[in-house]
Amino acid sequence: MSANPALDRFREHLPPKPYCTDDLTAGLQIRSLKLALQRAYIQHNGPGMVWVMVFDIDRACIDPTDFFPVWLDAGLPEPNMAVMNRRTQRGHLIYLLEAGVCRTELAHLKPLRYLASIERGYTVALSADPGYAGLICKNPFHDRWQVWEIHGNSYTLAELACHVDLTAKAASLPSAASESFGLGRTAPCSRKAVNGPTRPSGSIGHPMACPGGQKRS
Repeated sequence: MSANPALDRFREHLPPKPYCTDDLTAGLQIRSLKLALQRAYIQHNGPGMVWVMVFDIDRACIDPTDFFPVWLDAGLPEPNMAVMNRRTQRGHLIYLLEAGVCRTELAHLKPLRYLASIERGYTVALSADPGYAGLICKNPFHDRWQVWEIHGNSYTLAELACHVDLTAKAASLPSAASESFGLGRTAPCSRKAVNGPTRPSGSIGHPMACPGGQKRS
């Protein structure tokens, strides 16, 4: 068994020629996967399938005062990885999906809307950046980032959905969800040029407890 199952699964579904960059202000380039893996930012989902959900956390992913991670505060299951800025501890939470969700012009809209509703619910629960487009993420293979690999168990949509109220106004989506939010905004997808609550006592929804995760400095 691999010592880094989450990293292995993340890499397994990367597009063969992803967008990537070392400098967001310089724009994105399309490179071979071998070269893209050497860049600080990388496209995590291909144009036709969603295998990864990423949430952009604009505050420390781990509370510096008591070391509680933001997902426990939000009542959400553990992400597979947290990829963080070494200085600020801000970063991306990465959830791996057990089955990909199609988002081409042939995709069924119902599972795509389901996925987009889950994404919206998690964004609200985590107070994640709602403007994050979801095209690229911090590359967990790059030494610029501190990577906390927590567990390698991928999630079904149902397992993710049971932690948020999809009927709540914040998570509900209009019928034109494919145009409105997050993952849904890219479906159907085409490649374009791109320039205080009581804290839970343990892990929720997945058997892998946070202290057992692998933290790569």
